[in-house]
Amino acid sequence: MPEKAIKMLKKIFYIALVLFLAYGFGYSEQGRVKIILENGYYCTQLESGEKFQIVRQWEPQAPNKIVLSPDEKYVAYTTNNFLGFESQGRDVYYCKIDGSERTFLHKFAFVLDTLLWGTFGERDFIFVISMSCSPVDGGIQVIDVKSKDIIISCLGSGMKNINGSDCYQIFCYSEPVQKGRQKICLEELLDIEVFVSSNVLFHTGWGVSDIYISTQREPVLKLSDLPKLAKDLGKNFKDFLKNRYFHISETEIVFSAQYNIIAFIGAGEESLSLTGVYDLWEKKLLLFDYSDSLRYASPTWSPDGSLLALLKRSSFGEHIDFYKLRGEGKIDLIKTFEVMAEMPISGFRWSDDSETFYFSYFNLRNQKIEKAIALSK
Repeated sequence: MPEKAIKMLKKIFYIALVLFLAYGFGYSEQGRVKIILENGYYCTQLESGEKFQIVRQWEPQAPNKIVLSPDEKYVAYTTNNFLGFESQGRDVYYCKIDGSERTFLHKFAFVLDTLLWGTFGERDFIFVISMSCSPVDGGIQVIDVKSKDIIISCLGSGMKNINGSDCYQIFCYSEPVQKGRQKICLEELLDIEVFVSSNVLFHTGWGVSDIYISTQREPVLKLSDLPKLAKDLGKNFKDFLKNRYFHISETEIVFSAQYNIIAFIGAGEESLSLTGVYDLWEKKLLLFDYSDSLRYASPTWSPDGSLLALLKRSSFGEHIDFYKLRGEGKIDLIKTFEVMAEMPISGFRWSDDSETFYFSYFNLRNQKIEKAIALSK
């Protein structure tokens, strides 16, 4: 069979999966309340004929999605948040069918292809599907509407009901998933009560890298505020910056969930490198440093969230600084370890009891060497 025909069949199969899932979850566009498209907007239309404008069909770079709740009292929809590649990211909201009581649910930094709404027992869930099996820009996310938490996050581009049961098989395009989570069962969703902090993600904007957390609509840290925040720590970052452009890498933002504190790494023009520790509750910098000669990298929180390891590189070598969070919004440098390695180091990890830090490197004979650093509490 020609490759073009195979691709077309896969596309038809995927569309069929989406439609099947939508039907199975009680998608109620054919009920008393309908979703219609009018003048470029998705609207709800009641039995009386009254219409309420909900969201634009298309916003910069990608279309929006919309779905009714099975009881036809609410609607979930997406809107552009200017995150991710070419600003294709989307926020998920829900509101009443008359457009009132709009409530933010979650922020994603990639295109969302399908929204589905499921009600099981007394709990409501929004299923967010992106047509990608990549962990970077897609998968299946399940949002608990009441808590606004993502309770399941897995790879997949579609789901199909398993023999009329309350379980759905996960697909990557036309093939069943072979690794990782292979199905989602409704009873399983009802049993999930604990917030999974690993599903909280941090994002930076496309072009302007303010820091966002996936559970909040507005940025948690604006880069334009850094000079003022740094000044509170006695750092004259504004004069040092001298209008040089810099950005924060979202891959270098790490979260201490226990203390609601983030550590981040940034870089900029003319060899600028910076690092900071920011308290999300108090909205203040606990640590901030910058340099033209040092390179900050690989911030790593201990499992108990109280210790931070930070790698610093210079032309003279590498060393690891260890910081400890104290009470009253303070963080102290407790140890500096000079790295004596023949090659660049990696493989950073903490012991489960947060008392030992490990790193590794390959020597000149290509043998892996692991080192341990003991830290007293």
